[in-house]
Amino acid sequence: MHGIRVRKADGRFEPFDRRKIVRTCMKLRVERAEAERIADEVSKLVYDGIPTSEILSAIYEEVKKIKPEYEHAHDLREAISMMRPKPDFEYFIGVTLSSLGYRVESARILDGRCVDHEIDGVAMRGDEVLMVEVKHHVNPHTYTGLDVILAVHSTLRDLVEGYRLGLHSYPFTAALVACNTKISQHAERYARCVGIRYMGWRYPRAFALEDLIARHKLYPTTMLRILERDHIERLGDRGIVTLKQLVETDTNRLMEILGIGGREVEEIKDKARAILG
Repeated sequence: MHGIRVRKADGRFEPFDRRKIVRTCMKLRVERAEAERIADEVSKLVYDGIPTSEILSAIYEEVKKIKPEYEHAHDLREAISMMRPKPDFEYFIGVTLSSLGYRVESARILDGRCVDHEIDGVAMRGDEVLMVEVKHHVNPHTYTGLDVILAVHSTLRDLVEGYRLGLHSYPFTAALVACNTKISQHAERYARCVGIRYMGWRYPRAFALEDLIARHKLYPTTMLRILERDHIERLGDRGIVTLKQLVETDTNRLMEILGIGGREVEEIKDKARAILG
């Protein structure tokens, strides 16, 4: 496949890499041997300038042949972009941080030295006290930019001074920007320079949102095609934003929340369990 390029969503071209197909398959919990076979099949369809979206669609078609449960599932990246920024995605980031051992407190207003600040959350683990800023983009290919990191850095400095003056009770050690997209190169450089942490799509390696979702099975409710938009929003209003939470919720309570019968609830749960594996 030497010389073959793929076209990314932002219009940039990069060399075709068969290994990315294998990695995508394995994140869908496909065994290595099957992932290699699928990579061979999909590679036959690749042509110079092929959009990455076309490759992803081909991967899903192959995966569905051996994992029929994905017939009922949206692509993960698309599903995350379908979430409401507030409260659903903020809840989702809270659940993700909790799975990493953080104690998470939701949005609050704190006094800095100069002004008060509305922050999306606080995450605490050991000696770490993180100010959490959540950014959600409907277009999953939109980069989180330098302006976000600059604003977070400024807020953090003012809140650190506010704590020193006794204006609030959180001894922040750092800030975390959690988003559903990639972060721009300028934003990344500045974040590294000033010590702002970030959780984005596929990056950084130890804190990549996609990897954390797969590792802890934190698939969002928006991944399930059988759920109507109104159902997803009703669940989100009650803090139920992952398939794991959905299957662990009592059937009678789900009947009340969704306004549907027990048989329909059990069908939804069965399809959620299938995706969770």
